[in-house]
Amino acid sequence: MKKILMAVVKGLSTILAIVFRLYRPFSGLINRLIYLSKAQSKVNFSIPVSTQFDGDLQIIGTGKVTWGEHCRFGKDVLFETQGDGVIELGNHVRINQGSLIVAHTQLVIGNDCLIGEYCSIRDANHNSKAGNLIRTQGHSSAAITIGSDCWIGRGAVVLKGVTLHGGCIVGANSVVTKDVSSGATAVGIPARELKSRV
Repeated sequence: MKKILMAVVKGLSTILAIVFRLYRPFSGLINRLIYLSKAQSKVNFSIPVSTQFDGDLQIIGTGKVTWGEHCRFGKDVLFETQGDGVIELGNHVRINQGSLIVAHTQLVIGNDCLIGEYCSIRDANHNSKAGNLIRTQGHSSAAITIGSDCWIGRGAVVLKGVTLHGGCIVGANSVVTKDVSSGATAVGIPARELKSRV
């Protein structure tokens, strides 16, 4: 009886392996269609079919997010827009797993930008005047602009009002509190420019 049972299990596993092999070429297309449809249901513009998803893309708030052709998003990337805030992405933007992009005013990311895993880019901070609870004071915000061909390393934080000029690099785990020049590499807390690519 044990031999028969083992033979049945082996036969079933072989059949399932064949089914999975046949399904594999279509699974990427099916998953892409599902992720694209979920994202499309949360925004008010037509998402380019050239968009690639490595997993679910979270879009919360008002859904005022637009992007260009050939963008790619890692698993658990989150876009949040509040009030009049908008997020605008150019073409060929790559945002990796776990990154948070938040706009209360405006956040623009230019063409060909790379954003590493677990980055936080937010154009708003909590107000914190003495004598009042911080949680009741709302936010102050200022637009963030990231020029084309920028690379933001893993775990970096970009704060409100910052402009990252084209071609700059932000080192991993850096905190950007002021503008970074074109082609410059900025690292540290707070981030300081070290060298230039140009």
